[in-house]
Amino acid sequence: MKKILLTITLLTLSQFSLACDEACKKTKAETANNLKFATYLTAKYCQQTSNDFLIQGKKSLQTYREKQLPTAHRGGAKNIRNFVLQRKDWLLECDKYLQLTEQGRVFRDKESTDKILGAMTATADELEKIMKRPKNDAEVLDLITAPAGQKFDELFKLVDGHYLELQRRGLL
Repeated sequence: MKKILLTITLLTLSQFSLACDEACKKTKAETANNLKFATYLTAKYCQQTSNDFLIQGKKSLQTYREKQLPTAHRGGAKNIRNFVLQRKDWLLECDKYLQLTEQGRVFRDKESTDKILGAMTATADELEKIMKRPKNDAEVLDLITAPAGQKFDELFKLVDGHYLELQRRGLL
């Protein structure tokens, strides 16, 4: 009887010694992929970055979409384009970290992540077209801004869908 209890105790304790925490996963991924992650990268940081984009980033983009995009101002388009690309870079960095440390994806799964990051790229591309358009006094601003407005709307639809999914799962 003592041998059985000892065996069960050893098996139970061995599971804890074999468990790999986040620091262990990070070290394994760095070694396996011959790279060094930034010290600030953690699953918690990446979750916060993703949530900040879903909530605060979207709010900033909506304000631009509603108030500034119709003016087709080149400076505003440049600033928002830089904002979108910066957030995309942050999210890509987190996505790579989460994948290599086997902790998931920045937007839950590959499909959602690819769609949202793709929509960010498409939106930035349309803003670049606004920035680089030739000057013309007779231009119709609605025609110039319509494609960018559609890209913003597509991005918002994807972000809202992901946000609702997180809420349904109790993760927000």
